[in-house]
Amino acid sequence: MTHVGVVNDMNDTILLIVSNAITAFTSWFIGRRKTNAETDNQVLKNLELSINLYKEIIDDLKNEIRDLNFKVQELERMVENLMLENKKLKHYKK
Repeated sequence: MTHVGVVNDMNDTILLIVSNAITAFTSWFIGRRKTNAETDNQVLKNLELSINLYKEIIDDLKNEIRDLNFKVQELERMVENLMLENKKLKHYKK
C-alpha cells in the first residue's frame, strides 16, 4: 500500500468518526429536546389533574358548608322557639 492510500484510508476513518460524532450529538440534542418537551407536557397534565381534583374538593366543601349553614339556621330558630316557650312557661307558673 502506498503512502497516499494510507492517508486516504486515514482521512476516510477520520471523516467517518467526525460524521458519526456529529450524528450522535445531533441525535442526542434532538432527543433531549423531545424528552424535555414530553416531560413538560406530562407535568402540565399532572397539574391539570391536580387542579381539577382540588376544584372538586373545594366544590364539595362549599356544598357541605352551605348545608351546615342551613342546619345552623334551623337550630337557631329552634332555640329561639324553645326560649320563647320556656319564657311563656315561666310566666304561666306565676
